[in-house]
Amino acid sequence: MWWIWIPYAISLVLVVYVSNILAYCIDALESKGKMSGAFLSGVMLAGITSLPELITSATAAIMGEPEMTMGNILGSNLFDVAIIGFLMIFFAKRIKKKPISKGNIIINVFTLVIAVLILLTMIFDWQVVIPYVNINLLTPMIVILYTMAIILTNDKSSKKEKNIEKIKSQSGVIVNIETRDNAIVMTEEIQESKTPKNKYMAYSTKKIVSIFIICAIVLVGVSVAMTYMVDIISEEYNLAKGIAGALFLGVATSLPEIVSTFSLVRLGNLDAGYGNILGSCLFNFLVLAIADVLYFSGTIFNVDLQNLILSACLVASAIFALGFTLIRTSKSKYKYSIPIQVGAGVLICISYIVFLVLSVTII
Repeated sequence: MWWIWIPYAISLVLVVYVSNILAYCIDALESKGKMSGAFLSGVMLAGITSLPELITSATAAIMGEPEMTMGNILGSNLFDVAIIGFLMIFFAKRIKKKPISKGNIIINVFTLVIAVLILLTMIFDWQVVIPYVNINLLTPMIVILYTMAIILTNDKSSKKEKNIEKIKSQSGVIVNIETRDNAIVMTEEIQESKTPKNKYMAYSTKKIVSIFIICAIVLVGVSVAMTYMVDIISEEYNLAKGIAGALFLGVATSLPEIVSTFSLVRLGNLDAGYGNILGSCLFNFLVLAIADVLYFSGTIFNVDLQNLILSACLVASAIFALGFTLIRTSKSKYKYSIPIQVGAGVLICISYIVFLVLSVTII
């Protein structure tokens, strides 16, 4: 059934196109000043770009494929973090002075905590199933942790650390008028000519939101189709469900995060791009909890060597990402150091490479 690759490729193209529009919509909404960047990227955009993981994982759970569900989510998260590591290297000079909001620390910490809990569940085979509902104890814990992260992130984002107004002088220089400790500090910011313009900024908020919703609906439809395609591919080529989920489904459903983050970083919006990746990882864990509820034959948190390796590499990636986030949000003189940024990116990418190598040599 070689023809299955045709609709699969078409689905990938659609996801890339729609995700790029989503990124520009978020960047435009942030410029309107209606909501904070951390909340827009870490919650709103992350939730939308994670719709493929939600739909495909829920569908796989209902189909009775827990290994594919776990492989999809863990593989997506690991691939997502690897992408932000790659962008930290590839766009090193462009984002070296770009700040990251402290709200992303909260998302990063909770993502790491849940990843560690899943890893420990795999290592020690903690199969504590809640009677009558037939779900793992880890499921309500994930829901609680996710809710706490959203509440804390929203509170953190609502507190403006500084008030900055940008005005353009006659010479074309952007002047930041910043209120800090009741004093006015004026700094100059030279616009980068290579930074692409966002045409959506000229649209009204209502129109931007409408486009955002339409793109979200398209993502849902494509995601359902991809789940069945990957199931056919795994059967046709005799692939393990976990590997098929991690590679073909996990990478495919990560495309929205990849494309939208890439577009945001190109626009010079590192904070939104970074928050999108971390927020998507956090939302994906919530998807695992939902999938556990929808899997009626037991719990999806089964001990599997593939998922164990995925969990370990994901924890390592989250630790490296957290280290970079803490440094970038600190007052250290090294916060904008390119070697530290590139070093963190390299370590994150190595974590994904380790997973690929172990998947080939051990599994």
